[in-house]
Amino acid sequence: MEYLLPVVFPFCIGFVVALALYPLRKWFEQRLHAKRELAGFLALFVGICMALLFIFGLGYLLFYCGSYAGKCGLPEMMFSQGRVVWNTCCDRVHDITGRWLMEPGDYTVLVRTVQERSFRFDPGNFAANWKDLSGQTIRILAGILVAAVSGLLMLNEFEELKRKLGEAFGGLFQEGFGWRLRQAGWMYVKAQCLIILTITSLCVLGLLAVGERYWLIIGVAIGICDALPFLGTGICFLPWALWRLLSGRYVTAVWFVVLYVITSFTRQTMEPRLIGKRIGVPPLAVLISIYIGVKIFSRGGFLLGPISAFLIWQIYNDTTDKEGAYADDKGADRVDGQVRG
Repeated sequence: MEYLLPVVFPFCIGFVVALALYPLRKWFEQRLHAKRELAGFLALFVGICMALLFIFGLGYLLFYCGSYAGKCGLPEMMFSQGRVVWNTCCDRVHDITGRWLMEPGDYTVLVRTVQERSFRFDPGNFAANWKDLSGQTIRILAGILVAAVSGLLMLNEFEELKRKLGEAFGGLFQEGFGWRLRQAGWMYVKAQCLIILTITSLCVLGLLAVGERYWLIIGVAIGICDALPFLGTGICFLPWALWRLLSGRYVTAVWFVVLYVITSFTRQTMEPRLIGKRIGVPPLAVLISIYIGVKIFSRGGFLLGPISAFLIWQIYNDTTDKEGAYADDKGADRVDGQVRG
């Protein structure tokens, strides 16, 4: 998983593409009476068109939302609100410490610095990094090309590929290992959806309890942040609590910290129990797999850790079952031989 997955990842994407487009290929074969290769090419072409349509549609939606926000004066409003927050924090820090650790006028300097570092185009820096950028671009395009071509080839030979993989991995697409793997994956997705729904509900109700103005939108946004393993609710609640503390609103500051503790505890409690209960793995094993996965795979360990642990567990169970069945057959043969003797 750690060393081979980055190498074979384009082929894994190609296999997923073939698996997703296989019903469409069969439909083209039956409806158009086309050959398998032509039907596979048409299915891949339709899939690529749908993917490009989704990407361009999403890009247009983001561009439209950005243009609409600019026309409504959202950047100026955010700049003005940020200045109010900055000045309030500066005043509170001055009241507490008696010193101006942050000057109110530094806000304009901060915004200008962020803008220069974020949106400044440096031709010299771009030319210096051109080699690295071009190399990364070529590697990405090569990976996409390999994934598309391998997906087409796998799509054309999907029945044979399915049969060979089934023979090689002991019934990967039949009742057994592969069936349990697919079932466990679906159960994992449902458990995560239930956890996300619970965390989002807690955030919405918590913001509603303190009378926040946009409690529904902000609560859903925080719930989405919690769904991402690199963010969590702390990236929203803790800075918000600090701002409320510096603004002198101590009750809401404490409440946001309490909400962060509740949502974090809820996820840490529900995740091992739900996943362990639905997949049939002890909750402690799930927690250990997530922790070890993060240590080994870094950011991707939240997903790769449980997957790796489940693969090891299922391979061990299948091997144990086969050894047990083999031992029972040998014992039965020995008993039959004794009876005949």
